[in-house]
Amino acid sequence: MTHAKLTLAACVIVLAGCGGEPPKSDPVVPIDQVPPNLMEIARKQLPGYTFDTVYKMTVDGKDAYEIRGKDKQGKIREVEISATGEVLEIE
Repeated sequence: MTHAKLTLAACVIVLAGCGGEPPKSDPVVPIDQVPPNLMEIARKQLPGYTFDTVYKMTVDGKDAYEIRGKDKQGKIREVEISATGEVLEIE
């Protein structure tokens, strides 16, 4: 293939990957709508953090929440908690 054909082929491949719908993100849940027991679990797992964003998600087919917050130095961490209160992951 000539250089021009290779360039055209590369552009077609790149553009084909750009079409379609944007990736779906997990829905944001207002803090005041998060079950209080889950917020308490998050506070125990990450003491000193102020939580400002919560995403509702599905983990292994079950409802869960990703509760994200910052400490006084601005470090962001998150805790994933199942709807039943099981801590799934801390990042």
